[in-house]
Amino acid sequence: MAEVEGVSPRQDGADSSGLASETAIYLFAFADRIDALRPPPPDATLERRLMLLGVGSLAALVGVVPVADYSGADSERHLSDIAWLAPRVRRHGELVEWMTQWSPVFPAPFATLYASLDNLTAFMHAHEATIAAFLREVADKEEWELRAFAHFDDPEALDRLACEAWPDWRKLSRGARYMRLCRDRGALIDFARAEAAAFARDFVAELGGLTSDARSLALSSSAAPDGTQPVARYALLVAKTGVAAIRVRIQDIGPRASSRHAEIALSGPWPPFSFRPDLK
Repeated sequence: MAEVEGVSPRQDGADSSGLASETAIYLFAFADRIDALRPPPPDATLERRLMLLGVGSLAALVGVVPVADYSGADSERHLSDIAWLAPRVRRHGELVEWMTQWSPVFPAPFATLYASLDNLTAFMHAHEATIAAFLREVADKEEWELRAFAHFDDPEALDRLACEAWPDWRKLSRGARYMRLCRDRGALIDFARAEAAAFARDFVAELGGLTSDARSLALSSSAAPDGTQPVARYALLVAKTGVAAIRVRIQDIGPRASSRHAEIALSGPWPPFSFRPDLK
């Protein structure tokens, strides 16, 4: 078993004694400083130690990990190996979730490393005010993801799209329709994607009274196995008491979404990864 060492949040900073040069400090999350809180046991296969570092009004949940896992000749192989990567990504998420039981959190990106506890302590001193303000802002709030999808493989759906995009569609013969669809199908689907994405954008704006913030997210480029294509993704910062109302709005919006070739789905909650300020 790995040695379990808890650093009390009462202790400001920490030195790097006892940390070997082949190790690094892995940051999971910042949170409010809480007296007498101890970290869970480390996973001996992933961290050598797991600690709470207290600096001013903040606490940082950190692990001691081998530098070679994330840097150097083996790191690219590790980070492209799902068998190596998956348990570490899962562990990162689990420990951030553990912190949310006690405090709002500023979650760190996966594989955020510091050379030593001294380096991390200096960073926390430099950014304490910004991190603390963020923790106050996201108290009692969660991140949810709103996604919009569209399905373009149904012939009836394509026919409806063609009627909207091409005013002369109904006047064409069946053969002419077939030829135009073969030629311009890509443009037709681009039109439908734009319509569905605009609907999602407008719907997110309508939710403004129920959300504290909303951010557009990058799309996956691949379609789902059933042919459904993603057209929009948004991160929503939502008070825990407001989630039920958003679910009702999504249910109610279903028929309107279908008329714009869109389907709206909500997933979550997560810690507020998408709303963190940029700490230079």
